[in-house]
Amino acid sequence: MIGTITAFLIAYWFYKKAEATGKNPLSAAGLGFLSYLIPCMVWTLTVTPGLRDAVDHNPGTLSGLIVNYAYILVGAACAIGIKFLHFKPSNVTS
Repeated sequence: MIGTITAFLIAYWFYKKAEATGKNPLSAAGLGFLSYLIPCMVWTLTVTPGLRDAVDHNPGTLSGLIVNYAYILVGAACAIGIKFLHFKPSNVTS
């Protein structure tokens, strides 16, 4: 649930930034959503199973909480990076 809310907030953030800079807001929102979702899915399918196995051997620790929500941090970090790359001001000189 938290991941879904985060995905929509990132899409909205990209949408508003695109409106402010004169870019296509719908494609920017889609870019924001996918720049969050794809890293989340890759993390969940590749890294989380190994981390979960380690947590199963030491239950009840803070690491269990971190493992459950690490994908959100990874997806948000990737989306932030993509946002700054996509909306980077161009240095066009005449």
